[in-house]
Amino acid sequence: MSQDTTLKEIGEKLDGIFAILKISNFENLNNFKKTISKDPVNASIIKLSDGTRNYSTLASEIAKELKVSEINVKKKISDLTKIGIIIAEKTPKGSFYKTTGVLD
Repeated sequence: MSQDTTLKEIGEKLDGIFAILKISNFENLNNFKKTISKDPVNASIIKLSDGTRNYSTLASEIAKELKVSEINVKKKISDLTKIGIIIAEKTPKGSFYKTTGVLD
């Protein structure tokens, strides 16, 4: 068995575990999503975290769009990262933010 096959099987099993956890926590996740999305900054961060924006770009765009301070947006980016809603995906060109799929 090749390493690629083993990694693929591990990925598939983890996807299954993730699906079970989401199903068993469906109501809690939906309530959390509603709560977190009431804040327009959080909602924008989640919406724009598509893997194409780095930290500075994401914070700057949202701050301008919503007319809030960048430091406020950066704090919320940090908070959403800590609780696993978004992640910084590291690439040779830098770190770009994307959602983890927990709230999908």
